Amino acid sequence: MSPTTSLAPPGDALVPTARLHGVGGDFVMAVWETATVGVSRRIVPSVDGVEAPRPYTLLTVPTGWGGERTIAVLRCPAGSRTITLRDEAACPVATAFPSSLTDFDAALLMSGLDGGARLRVVRLLLDFCRGAFSLQNDHRFAQLCRRLILELSPTPSSLTVRCAPTRQLALCEGGVSGGFGEIMATVVLTPSGMRRLEVSPAIGTVPDKRGRLPLHLVMDRALCGSETLVVLLGRTGLACRTVAPTVAEIPTLLEWLERRKPCPQSLRDHLMRALAVRATDEPQAAAALRELQVLMPLPRRHVAAPDRAVGGDIDVAVSTGDGGLFLAGWLHDPHDMIESIRVTSPFGDQRITSSLPHRFPRDDVAAIYKSNAQAGFATFVPGSPEPAPALQYRCELLLRSGGRIDIVPPPRPLNPADVRAAVLGAMPPAFVTQAALESCVAPAVAPIHAAMMANLPAPEVVRHGTPVVDPAVSVVIPLYKNLEFLRFQLGAFAIDRAMGGLGSDGTGGAEIILVLDSPEQREELKHYLHGLFGLYGLPLTLVVNAANHGYSTANNAGAAVARGRNLLFLNSDVIPDKPGWLPVLMAALEASPEIGGIGPKLLFEDDSLQHAGLYFGRDFRGRWINQHYHKGMPRDFAPALAPRAVPGVTGACLLMPRAVFDEVGGFTTDYIIGDYEDSDLCLKIRASGRSIRYVPAVELYHLERQSISRHAGYTRGVASEYNAWLHAGRWSGLMEDLMGRDWPADPPTALSPRRRNRDRKISAA
Repeated sequence: MSPTTSLAPPGDALVPTARLHGVGGDFVMAVWETATVGVSRRIVPSVDGVEAPRPYTLLTVPTGWGGERTIAVLRCPAGSRTITLRDEAACPVATAFPSSLTDFDAALLMSGLDGGARLRVVRLLLDFCRGAFSLQNDHRFAQLCRRLILELSPTPSSLTVRCAPTRQLALCEGGVSGGFGEIMATVVLTPSGMRRLEVSPAIGTVPDKRGRLPLHLVMDRALCGSETLVVLLGRTGLACRTVAPTVAEIPTLLEWLERRKPCPQSLRDHLMRALAVRATDEPQAAAALRELQVLMPLPRRHVAAPDRAVGGDIDVAVSTGDGGLFLAGWLHDPHDMIESIRVTSPFGDQRITSSLPHRFPRDDVAAIYKSNAQAGFATFVPGSPEPAPALQYRCELLLRSGGRIDIVPPPRPLNPADVRAAVLGAMPPAFVTQAALESCVAPAVAPIHAAMMANLPAPEVVRHGTPVVDPAVSVVIPLYKNLEFLRFQLGAFAIDRAMGGLGSDGTGGAEIILVLDSPEQREELKHYLHGLFGLYGLPLTLVVNAANHGYSTANNAGAAVARGRNLLFLNSDVIPDKPGWLPVLMAALEASPEIGGIGPKLLFEDDSLQHAGLYFGRDFRGRWINQHYHKGMPRDFAPALAPRAVPGVTGACLLMPRAVFDEVGGFTTDYIIGDYEDSDLCLKIRASGRSIRYVPAVELYHLERQSISRHAGYTRGVASEYNAWLHAGRWSGLMEDLMGRDWPADPPTALSPRRRNRDRKISAA
């Protein structure tokens, strides 16, 4: 291609006239040559005297005959007359005339260019179409690129479709030369357009007999056809592949992988990343990604040999869903050889942490190395959210010398509750400091728990008998695991006439709502209640949660179906001392509109006091905790006989108006399993300006914490410490204020022995 020239306007030097080609849409390619080499300058195209609309691009490459060839791709609206290309001094360097468009000639464009220059031309066009979106689906531009690529690679080898990761995707297999190097970009050309693959292909490490390395890539099945070209752009070269015709039936991804175990790491990584970029919008891709991680996990790997100077393991590696990563495990490094830990997700994201401030002893590690060092650690590593849920990570202990030790932790549990429990159980409670809660446990637990609470399915509601007409109070009883006290509790209700009707006309009684938070007991409990209903004739409503989500959620679920104007939250291990207790509680609640909640006297089975009102105090470490007035004192301990206002009452038996419950938002659900939710509700009542009262005239037995003691996620972890931290962070100011007040008993006139004895006789009757 030799330059052509034309006379420039008077006073200007002669400038080349560029050859002009239409390349698709309203884009044109201007090509011209100059004899000068090595003059670097910025060139700006204009159309009819106005700078060309963006995007546009230019490239100058040397020719084999000593000059330079410049290629400009720009928009040229219909009806344009002149294209002028000027340097930074506004001097014309070339002109072109849209009226003289010629057919594109790939061979002519590439003539006189060496391999490096040809590669730059192809890259220019393939990269430019990313910004000029309309060109991606323009068949003329696709054909132009196709001809250029075939000039470079006239006889491409082929890829074979091996399996279908989803109905829409295909995994293709082929090969590349051993010296091709890293693939920088992959472009798929079809007769109608082009597509740049988001995930780089996988290149294996073991060459075949011809020295070619295995190549795998995932692409849309719709792109696989006889006219398709797959272009691999490397740092210094280009490779082109066709796609062999596919058979009607191809195996699924898991079927294909089962036949070729073990799966190379590079292929596994490519599959994970290719599925992850589609998982958000394509349910099948999300399902395939989950199946691959669950059914083909990485083999567990750790280093724990007493004769080695360095050892370590990662027991827990879980993403928190909002970009965070929680790690827990142990390191044995007496000679300070480990510099940091690198964690790689299945999708290629890497994080490095070198600070492990939260350490604690591990008896199992001490037994291996005969050392009392604090080998255990837990840490939280912030980051960006991943494209899909990661179930397993790869870790490396990075040594100061540059060496590394590979560690593969186990996959995270599939059940979100088990993930939360794994985080809560990663540190011994005795070593969970305030700093560990704030910077490690809470940032991990809070988003995991919030995600669980945000996706609660609707509970099942089962009714036994005809519901109570216009109930005055709804008794909400959460159940978890322990059902052995239910028969005694319902039996006590059945012989109490006041439970059936609090009004003179027999209406306004109590409706009983049982909330099962251990759904695996659903059939057992339904059968049990069927028998109890037949025995007592007591109408019952059963609410069955889809999974165990804790005390707050259970009570809120019961309140959601409740019809009473008042709500009584009652533990399943609370048994009335005698009939007639509920009217007394109701009268105390309705004595004043200022009262937002009340609670009775609760007794241990040995008649000692369990609860005479709740207050807030600090433990030996200065942390706010809930405490009960006069706990452990005799049943008739004089200070516990006086009704009075108190800072709060326990949720084991808490009566409050339905309107107040709704106003304060019910039970807060960000506490874990079952701790501090009742005091949180009391503090919300207090914050609304209402009072809370203790009513000693009502006595019930409370077989304390019978259900929560069966919850492994609570007993084996630091849920209580986390809840206390959360509670104090939210309410420390109000608790400080409340505990700075006096809490006197009511005036003695309300406590005369004659009145108290008369009330007891009435209740006994």
